[in-house]
Amino acid sequence: MPHTLHAHQSTRTIDEARANLSLDVTRIVKTIAFGLRDGRLVLAALRGTLRVDYAKLAAALGVNRRDVAALAPAEVLARLGVEPGSVSPLPLPFYGGAMIHVDEDVLGITPTLYCGFGRPDRTLEIAPADLLVISGARPGAFSRAAV
Repeated sequence: MPHTLHAHQSTRTIDEARANLSLDVTRIVKTIAFGLRDGRLVLAALRGTLRVDYAKLAAALGVNRRDVAALAPAEVLARLGVEPGSVSPLPLPFYGGAMIHVDEDVLGITPTLYCGFGRPDRTLEIAPADLLVISGARPGAFSRAAV
């Protein structure tokens, strides 16, 4: 699939991206790691300027809202092998079969989006449809506006 890998200084948050990168932050996709009560791992990719609506994510996963919890920074490192802010929506081998979900809003980003690549100093630029194919992710509606 056509893509570009951008090298840059270590950047983990949207605020850092605004300050450090020359990328359009409205096209940045963040990936948040969640653990389910039954031990499964979920990666939820959404536009970096939005927030996860936990009730909608739980519904998309077919579980109760109480069964979904964001991983703490130490858990991200322990379970995924990457630092918080470096999680990728790609099915990296060390992610251990995590379920990947992409917010439907991401599919409307044009012409390309920017997402994590497992390192805080690298960003992948790729078309949204190609990301969906490569990741094997399930699309769903689980974002809400940031407060």
